[in-house]
Amino acid sequence: SSGKQWYQRRVRRKSPFELTYNVDRFCFFTPFTRSGTAHGGVADQFKRRTVLRTECTFPYVKSRLNVVGIEETVMTPIEVATEDMRMKNEQFESILSSGTTDLKMLQMLIQGAIGTTVNQGPLEIITAFFGKGSKAPDVIDDKHLRYRNRLRYQCKLFLANIKRGLDENRNLIGTFQEDYQREMEYNLARFRESVAPYIFNEDAQRQIREGSNLVNKSLSDADNSIGRVHSIDYSEGR
Repeated sequence: SSGKQWYQRRVRRKSPFELTYNVDRFCFFTPFTRSGTAHGGVADQFKRRTVLRTECTFPYVKSRLNVVGIEETVMTPIEVATEDMRMKNEQFESILSSGTTDLKMLQMLIQGAIGTTVNQGPLEIITAFFGKGSKAPDVIDDKHLRYRNRLRYQCKLFLANIKRGLDENRNLIGTFQEDYQREMEYNLARFRESVAPYIFNEDAQRQIREGSNLVNKSLSDADNSIGRVHSIDYSEGR
């Protein structure tokens, strides 16, 4: 298994130098379910996080160091889902705050988030933990309620980041990609409307429905405009 650097929550590291210097903890994750399989539905997916502590910090004169400490933590399904959504948001924020937006990467993230065939991940997470048929955990304690609120926040932030990404994409694309922009705006409107009952209050749900109606109207107007252009008869030299 391969591991990645593990940073204690109370230590904030931002620069590339800080992220790769004075590191003595590394982690890897092992997915499992109670049924014995490695992978399952989001409501049944657990992860075991293993943190290894080395005898000295990297970089070091040796490329290998002895492990002097091991910590294992079992992440519940709602913790796994929250971490998954947090990482998706970090990807968006990393691109949108870079100063020079990588358009290709941005469009890949947008497509992966609200593409017609690939947005089942976030939607499945939201319906699994907030839907009417959501599976209740064995113990509903303060920790579960805390992560439930965190997950709801990450889902709302995810929608906001997609909107930011689409706004940035509109500023960068040419006229030849306007159809793509309209399609993604339509997909976002549908996605927001489908998850609104689970993570937004009634006032916000009403605003989302009104926004979806406006998007549908603009798409209809655009289609009608294109239809009128195609229907012009150029045979008489017009």
